[in-house]
Amino acid sequence: MNVEVSMPTGSLCSERNVIGTALASDQAYRRIDFRMIAVLSMTLDLPGTPRSGKDSKALSRKRAGSQDSLPAGESIGLNPISPCGACNEWLKKIAEVNPDFKILTFPDTSCSEVFIKEVNSL
Repeated sequence: MNVEVSMPTGSLCSERNVIGTALASDQAYRRIDFRMIAVLSMTLDLPGTPRSGKDSKALSRKRAGSQDSLPAGESIGLNPISPCGACNEWLKKIAEVNPDFKILTFPDTSCSEVFIKEVNSL
């Protein structure tokens, strides 16, 4: 699991983080060795964080414009989420040497469905 902070600039998204982590953990990895990457937006309701618990759910409902509560860990309308432009550039570099490289996205955190895309289709 990779966690990122949503910031307008200067952040390191999860996709780039996981690629860097994989490469750092085994220097034998090459771009051609990557087969796919999964992208899923979810919240972490950790005790003591400003967006956890009752306040998080109220904020989520307010953003969604709904009075229904969300399942724990569910994000509002972000899924299926595509990689950002910077991440997409990294993924294109992988796809240059591995045309079979895929991006997996999901409609929600249940992951009951999966959408499989090629990098160049984004």
